[in-house]
Amino acid sequence: MKIFFVTGCTSILFLFTAFIFFNHSTDLSETNLTKDAISCGAKASFANKGVDEPEEISINDNRKSAGEMRDGILYLKLETRTGSWYPETHDGAPLHVYAFAEAGKPLQLPGPMIRVTEGTVINAEIKNTIPGLPLVLRGFYSRPGNPADSVSIPFGETYKVQFKCGKAGTYFYWGSDGTFKNAKGLPYFTDSQLYGAFIVDEPNTKVDSSERIFMMGIWNDTLNGHLTNDLEELVINGLTWPYTERLIYQKGQPVHWRVINASNQQHPMHLHGFYYTINSCGNADTDHVFKNEDRYLAVTNLLHAHETMSITWTPEREGNWLFHCHTLVHILAGSFLRKEPEMTEEHMDDINTHARDAMGGLLMGITVLPSKNETENISDKKINERQLTLIIQPKKNYYDTLMGFGFVLKEGNNSSDPKGSIPGPPIIIERGKPVAIKIINHLPEATTIHWHGMELESYFDGVTGWGNRGKELAPLIMPGDSFVVHITPPRAGTFIYHTHMHNMQLMEGMYGPFIVTEPGEKYDPATNKIFLVSQGAGFDIYPRLLFLNGKTNVDTMLLKHGISYRLRMINISGLGPDLTVSLFQNGIPVNWRPLANDGADLSPSLQIMKPALDQTLSIGQTKDFEFNSSKPGNYLFAIRDFEDSTVLSKVLKVE
Repeated sequence: MKIFFVTGCTSILFLFTAFIFFNHSTDLSETNLTKDAISCGAKASFANKGVDEPEEISINDNRKSAGEMRDGILYLKLETRTGSWYPETHDGAPLHVYAFAEAGKPLQLPGPMIRVTEGTVINAEIKNTIPGLPLVLRGFYSRPGNPADSVSIPFGETYKVQFKCGKAGTYFYWGSDGTFKNAKGLPYFTDSQLYGAFIVDEPNTKVDSSERIFMMGIWNDTLNGHLTNDLEELVINGLTWPYTERLIYQKGQPVHWRVINASNQQHPMHLHGFYYTINSCGNADTDHVFKNEDRYLAVTNLLHAHETMSITWTPEREGNWLFHCHTLVHILAGSFLRKEPEMTEEHMDDINTHARDAMGGLLMGITVLPSKNETENISDKKINERQLTLIIQPKKNYYDTLMGFGFVLKEGNNSSDPKGSIPGPPIIIERGKPVAIKIINHLPEATTIHWHGMELESYFDGVTGWGNRGKELAPLIMPGDSFVVHITPPRAGTFIYHTHMHNMQLMEGMYGPFIVTEPGEKYDPATNKIFLVSQGAGFDIYPRLLFLNGKTNVDTMLLKHGISYRLRMINISGLGPDLTVSLFQNGIPVNWRPLANDGADLSPSLQIMKPALDQTLSIGQTKDFEFNSSKPGNYLFAIRDFEDSTVLSKVLKVE
């Protein structure tokens, strides 16, 4: 929710949003540009209903290919026009944006999909009917292509081209009007929705009729000169949550998606409840299809601006699930296009409206039904479970004068720090061994906990009012109340527990590591080292925005010579999607062995020694590495941002 944008904590999130860890489309280097544009104002792109309103843009679900096939050639006629776009409902004002259409047909967002088989010749005509600067068009060429290739189409003119589509893969075409751009040269305003999918299928293969193609887009207003995301619309296939398409699958039904980030920002895309296999990664112009042995499992994968991925997954459990960006400000509720009633605490705490009204942006809802000839089975059979208690309690003045929210973990007579810790204490359980975790809420507000990366039942996944068990909806944990989560982990690995409230709770400390070991394996903290990256609240945090294991200062970790260590990396920051991790000795990267991604073991072909240099660790990702301290001395563990600046570090001293 964007409720904290209008509270006393407003300046905190503005700092987060404005500075380095949230790669907002606004860039300080554009100050002069935006100042010159203030006179036209953001409102120039809003429509007053019924007053000179251009045609409405149709929402395109990317199921139907554009053009006409004749004698092995795809004939395609497109044009650009100005339209009225409703990314939410018709209750509010539309946005006036430029969009693509097939000639003589309605505008579409995303633009008309081009889908052909490898070897197909495409004969295309693209007419620019938008007055003003010429349209700069990219993507109408053979793949792989050169991202620098573009054509300029003046107003009223038509560009004609014929080319062979090129190599099979997931691509897209896009355009801009040559005006407002971010630091990467990508559009963010009226021309930000000029994009469409370009899919090339392998020859002699049957296309999966149920395959879906999702394109992410962002409309930003930075014309008012402020570094905020108040005027920002985040969409998947032209719509924002809760209006995005609801996906319905049957248990056991293979799912194939192509996910295209046509926006100007990066998005770590997270799937609840299941792993997906990454089959290919690419961008608008190239696509790299992995060999079977090089494909890997993930629950979160980072797509930089204009990157793509092709994934497959199989829903193995019934229930309701989410697929969403894990950047906090990309999944907040709120609208600047329509009037919304103030979200009262009572409204917030209503599970019947919580999922719909307390989230927004880049989310899609997924319902998994029982497979054919199978009914959903909810078992009340008693099983022997290990009993844990997780207490959430406030920590006064933890972030300067602001409150933090910490955890206490209890088992029998054993307890972690009774004052509560931030991050929360590691929860260590065994693969295949049932555990019941009783969550007790001592906070002055409601909460819920998500078990990130865990394969468990929908009801216990932590999404209030969305996760379900039959007709029961997952509850909020109210102040003074409790909720018992039942987990039987099917695999060993590194996971995360964290709040799934879309407010400041993540910044206030509600997260911790969740480690699953093999049966009978004793977890040894001496050889298992956790590196958890997070963010915290407070008015004095800049430039110390990030925390490593709850600290901002550089400290030293002592290691023993000749020991093999498992380094467990976790990024549960709210606004650090593009962080990387490295390990140096004397300024030179050492070697380490990747072991696991998001808790899933990598294949042998990927578990090879490699330089410990700039390994991506995006929000919601965990990664395990093996490091052998064969050489005594000081090592530097460094976390760097997109500007290649070291933002956190820790000395590893090997004796």
